[in-house]
This record gives sequence, C-alpha cells and structure tokens, in this order.
Amino acid sequence: MERVDETVIFEALHKLNKPLKTREIAKFLGLLPEKREVLKAKLEELAKNGKLVKLKGAKYALPEKLNLTIGKLCVYKNGFGFVDPLDGGKGVFVPGKNMDGAMNGDIVAVQIVKETKGGKKEGKIVSVIDRAVRKVVGRVEKFKKHAFVVPEDKRIRYDVILTSEDFDKVEDGDYVVAEIVSYPSETRSPVGKVVENLGKDGPKLDIELVIRKYDIPVEFPPEVLEEAEKIPDEVSEKDLKERVDLREQLAFTIDGETARDFDDAVAIEKLSNGKYRLYVHIADVTNYVKSGSGLDREAYDRGTSVYFPDRCIPMLPEKLSNGICSLNPLVDRLTFTCEMVINRNGVVVDSKIYKSVIHSKARLTYNIAQKIIEGDKETCEKFSYVVESLNHMYQLAQILYRKRYKRGSIDFDLPEPVVVLNMEGEPVDIYKANRLWSHRLIEEFMIVANETVAEFMFWADYPSVYRIHESPDRDKLADFLNFARSLGIKTPNVKNDIQPKLLQKILEQVEGKSEEKLVNYLMLRTMARAKYSPDNIGHFGLASTCYTHFTSPIRRYADLQLHRLLKMALKSEFNSESISIWEEKLEKVCKYITEKSINADEAERDVVQLKQLQYAAKHIGEVFEGIVTGVNEQGLFIETVEALIPGFVHVSVLKNDYYICIPKQYCLLGERTKAIFRIGDKVMVRLLSVDIESRKAEFEIVKKL
Repeated sequence: MERVDETVIFEALHKLNKPLKTREIAKFLGLLPEKREVLKAKLEELAKNGKLVKLKGAKYALPEKLNLTIGKLCVYKNGFGFVDPLDGGKGVFVPGKNMDGAMNGDIVAVQIVKETKGGKKEGKIVSVIDRAVRKVVGRVEKFKKHAFVVPEDKRIRYDVILTSEDFDKVEDGDYVVAEIVSYPSETRSPVGKVVENLGKDGPKLDIELVIRKYDIPVEFPPEVLEEAEKIPDEVSEKDLKERVDLREQLAFTIDGETARDFDDAVAIEKLSNGKYRLYVHIADVTNYVKSGSGLDREAYDRGTSVYFPDRCIPMLPEKLSNGICSLNPLVDRLTFTCEMVINRNGVVVDSKIYKSVIHSKARLTYNIAQKIIEGDKETCEKFSYVVESLNHMYQLAQILYRKRYKRGSIDFDLPEPVVVLNMEGEPVDIYKANRLWSHRLIEEFMIVANETVAEFMFWADYPSVYRIHESPDRDKLADFLNFARSLGIKTPNVKNDIQPKLLQKILEQVEGKSEEKLVNYLMLRTMARAKYSPDNIGHFGLASTCYTHFTSPIRRYADLQLHRLLKMALKSEFNSESISIWEEKLEKVCKYITEKSINADEAERDVVQLKQLQYAAKHIGEVFEGIVTGVNEQGLFIETVEALIPGFVHVSVLKNDYYICIPKQYCLLGERTKAIFRIGDKVMVRLLSVDIESRKAEFEIVKKL
C-alpha cells in the first residue's frame, strides 16, 4: 500500500469522535506496522494543508470538531494579528496576548473565543501548523553576557536570543541574519544562531537588510550558472523548426530607459477593411528553461524578479534574462506569438497563437515612443521607419482603451514614486512617475494578448494559470458606498455582487474634483488582492471574464508555467489522466507563486519607503504640500504631493482643539471648533522628525488648503 486515501482517515476521526494518534488511526484502518510510515506522512501532509490539526501529544483532530479555523497569520506592527482562513471566509482577529508563540506568516489553528452580532470573530491560537519565519534579520544588542537580535521586521514581536557561542562573534550594533533554532512560546523567547554578519549600519547596507528580511535569494547556485553557460548565445538553424519565420517583419520593443530584459515586442498591420492585425511577440523562455531542470527549479524558488531603485534581482541568470531570452534589437530571437485581428470596436475577431522567430528592428523607450506619437520632428526623422506603425498602434490602443473603459475596467490614477540614488546608495531625488500614452499603448496590447490566451485555454478546457481578482469585500464596500453618498455622490444600492462598471461611474463623478483623491484611495481599499489560480473566476478590476499572465516569462514564473501548458495544448498533449495530475499540481503552484509575488511587492515597497524617509531626513523643518491618506484615533496619515513621503500627524500636535475620530466618515472632528480633517484633504505640513529604523516621519499641520 503506497498511499492512504484521506477519506478513510476522516472517516476514522468522525466515527471515533476524538483526537487520535497515528497508531490509533492505523489500528482502525487495519494497517500493518510497516505501512504506518506512509500513514504518518499522509497525516503530516493533511495537517500542513490545514485539513487536520496536530495537537500536543502528536494527536490529530478535525478542525471543525474543535471549533478551530485553520489559516495564515498576518501580524501588524502594533502586536495584534488576523488569521485569514485557508478555505476562505472572514478573518479572525487575534490579540497580542493570544499569539501562543506564533509569528507573522505562520499557518495556525485558531480557536474562536468571541463573536459579535456583526459576525466579527476574535480568536486564540492553539497550534502552529507550519512555520513561515526561518531566519530573522536585525540589529545585535548586548547586555552583560547575553546578546539579542532586534528584528528589522516589526511584525516579528520577539527579540531573538543568540546562543552563547555567538556572543563573542558579534559586536553591539552589528546587523546579522539569525537562523531560529528554537521557536517562542508564551513564556520563552526564540533562540537563534548567526548565519551571516552584515556589519554596521551604512547607506550600502539598508537594501541588503531588506533583501535578507524578505529572504530573497541573490546569488545563483554554481550548478545553475553552469547550466546557463551551456545555453548558446545565438539562435541556431535547428531552433527554427516548427516556427513561423517573422524576421522580416517590422517588430520592435518599447520599454523603460533602464530596462535590460525585453519580454515583449510588438508589430502591426492596418488592414484594408479598417481592422488591425496586432502581433504580440513574447520571449520563448521555455525553449531554454526545461521543466525540472536546475534553471527551472531556481526560477520556481524565486517566483519572480524583484526590482529595487539600484538593482534588479532576476528570476533567471543574466545570460538568459539579458541575453538569449531578451528580445534585443537587431538579433534573431525565439518567440511565442499571439496574433490578433481586431475590429474598429476593439473586438478580437480572429486570433492565432504559435511559436515564431523574430528580429526586432528597434529598441524604443517610452519617452522616444511618446515623442513620435506627439509628432516631434527630430525624433520622427531619426526613427522614420517606425512612425507609421507607431501611429497605427496609437490608434488601436485608443480603441482598446475605450472598449475596456466601456465595459467597466477601473483605472486608479494614483502616482508611483521614482527614487533616484547616487553612487553611495543615498536618495538624491524622488518624483512621481509620469504615465504616458506610450505606457498605456503597451499596457493595452499586453492586456488584450493576456485575455486572448486565457480565453483560448478556458474554452479548450485545458489546465491553466489564470490571474484572478475577486469582487470587493461586501462589508468594506457597504461602508465605502455609505460614505460616498454622504459626499453627495450617486451610488447604487447593492443587493447582489456589484459590477465594476458601477464603481467606475463613481470615479467619473469625482474626476477633477477636490474629493477625487479621497474616493480613489477609499475605493482601492475595498479591493481584494489579485492572485494566481487554476480556476477562472475573472478579473474584477479589469472587468475581464478571462485573464492570465502570458507576457513576462523572463521575470514571472506564472507566465513561464503558462507557456508550457500552452505548448501542450497546441500539440494536443493533454488527456484525462494528465489533466487531473496538472489540476492538482497547479493548485500548489498558483498558491506558491502568489505568495512569492506578494513578498516581492512588499520588499519593493519597503525599500521605496526606506529611501523616502532617508530623503526626508535631509529636509526636517521644511514645509510640504500633503494629502491626508488615512485617519485613526491617534491622528492623520499624510503623504506629501511631490516626493510622496509617508508620515503621520499626531492628535497632540493638532492645535486649539481636541479631536475625535469618526471611522465611518474617515475623519477627525474638532470637539469645539468642528474643524474636520478627512481622507483626501490637502494640507500644508511641516516635517518635524524622521525615525528611519521605525519607518516613521512625524508632521504637523501648518494649514488646511
């Protein structure tokens, strides 16, 4: 017997109606002693997936029998946390005193101890099922004969005690990476051993700390680099078999000024009937990164490339990401092409997906493309051979944008900060990214290609990776709509699931008005986070019924995985047996790459915020224009308009009145003066202080605008 069916395990636990040890379950099932290792492994797997809970004494129980919820713990800086159930549903609030040694990211079993009439739950963690934190990055503090690591990640509530053998290896103030050898309990702190000493604080160290904090691998293993070196630098004749030869076509790339990995190239034909034939060529990375290879395993472990102001930590070695896989100009490259015929209404009336080879004729930047679109004479003369194509692309992009907008796709026009560093890693400038039509053009083409590929896989009923975005949380949405009505905005009465078009109409009503930023911020907060899934439920934000990630296989494993599935589909390699195997495998893959994507996003945001505060530290005492981005009982969250510096105004520095928080109105109200500070309000603020270690900037209000 090589496997134990989980249904018979559940049957044993239901029938005997109590927590059971492995040997008790084995006895009930009539398993011979030599088969108990197989049962034990299955029980461990079920516990790790949250289907069972492992109790003290190595007993297993059904979570529902103990009124337990299994989920992922998210800890906040203030010490409390929420457990998000693995099977969906509302999160469970966990006060700091009820953590029982659990740490941020752990999979835990939480017992519900209190539930309000509104359905809000409070819980106590009774078991840690799977540990997320293996290493802690922080600053060493020595006291007498003891040394501690104070975590950089403030969501980790415990200082880590270093082993006695590490005491003499570190100095007070060193930044280290400590591997946990003993986890915390209600009465004991975690214990760790130093695996890397990063030295003292400095401008070059801060991003290194963030990299370690989010456990992002930087160096590729030697065997992976060796494997990459064996891949040729040029496309060979044998690579061209079974490919459509498009090397004569006028295809080109449009990317950022500093980009070095080019996933996509585009080409267009304006047809005599007024339709457009659009080609979206994507690097055929799977031709070089074979399933199960060292390169593939490393790419999966990383999940995604990570982009910081001073560097990119790539998913694939540079030999591939900037070389043979990158659609560099004036060289042959292997591609996967999505060819679409699109009518004047933006509808894809015909499409083909196939392997191809191209020879990009130009590497355009967004700024160059924008100048051509705007008819800049000098730029048009320099790039005369792409002018007609780019103008056709601009026409088509406008058509696609109008179509997407018409169906209800939501565009949040919230600025992104661009951080400029000097050679020492110090921030010398921060400014808002300018969103040009050349950016939108590529966005529209990638969206329509992603939708076309997703629809092909969906209607063929093959296993696939989808990029999904669920409808907003109903309670958050109801609060937002009530507040919008209080501003005089016409909002729908929502009985069933809301359609994105209705939210888009709310944004239309406030466009250009003083409350526009406020409504954008608050609507965004109602939204779920997009994720990867083998089940297609559509993408709410894009108002798309079918969406995937096909267009960036150099930097996202999701796209790489999809390319493999697509190739299998085009060769009709799926059968009933392989489909069921893939469906089970993709559950795990999608969950993992979603987590990796979120981790990369958080690391990128952390670095940007760190550099913003370092920049702010040089401007203490100066006055900035800012926007109120959040409100709580302690005060106002502020973001400056130009450098987008995040900070806080404490109620104690709000003058001439006492202020009370009205959460559902998103405002602070002066008790005597009735003065109001609300999310979205513009204010002039003076920067009082910056605490980079705690990631805090303190402002005071100079005046309300």
